[in-house]
Amino acid sequence: MPDEELRCPNCGALVSEDAAWCGQCFAPLGGAPEPPPAAHPDDPVTATATGVGVATEAAERPMPFWPCPVCGGKNPIQLDSCATCGTPFAQVMRVPEERTRVEPRDAAIRSLIFPGLGHRALGRGLDGLARGVLFAVTFGLAASLAVAAAGSGALVAAFVLFLVAGVGVYTMSAVEAHRLAQGGDLIVETKVLMWALVGVVFVGVGLLVFGAVTATHR
Repeated sequence: MPDEELRCPNCGALVSEDAAWCGQCFAPLGGAPEPPPAAHPDDPVTATATGVGVATEAAERPMPFWPCPVCGGKNPIQLDSCATCGTPFAQVMRVPEERTRVEPRDAAIRSLIFPGLGHRALGRGLDGLARGVLFAVTFGLAASLAVAAAGSGALVAAFVLFLVAGVGVYTMSAVEAHRLAQGGDLIVETKVLMWALVGVVFVGVGLLVFGAVTATHR
């Protein structure tokens, strides 16, 4: 007769004899310790030694835990997220994505074709998108100001400012792509560029409104 199948008392999944916890619900499988051998009343030394041995074995049994891949903290297996940094348990099972290997020269050329393409080829789509959008907005505003700047010194200065900003984003994107392909880091964090994009849009719209109002009062 085959041995009786061992199942988790919590979810009913099959478990092995030496498993410390269930592989489905992660419930601890530590059964109740076997009762110590009965000690005779006239043998107190044996009874005392047996009790100490059982207590020591229970104290030395390690509690199951999962290590946080972000902060390295040890969390009880019952927790769904890290108690220290909040990283979910699923992050432990996630396989790290391998970055696409691109030659630095090819990455720079892609970004010279259009800012952000080099970042995209290196697997950093969000970084590339931020640089491409910022480049398009700055050059688009520069073109709009060039049309509305006739006879207005302030709008001409704004046109030059946005044109220089667009050239700066274009150059920075190519240099960054080359640097990332060599294993380096970003020159400017994407979060900073997103805030810069918001500021550029507000300033550009304000200048266009100013140019339209100035033109109607001539």
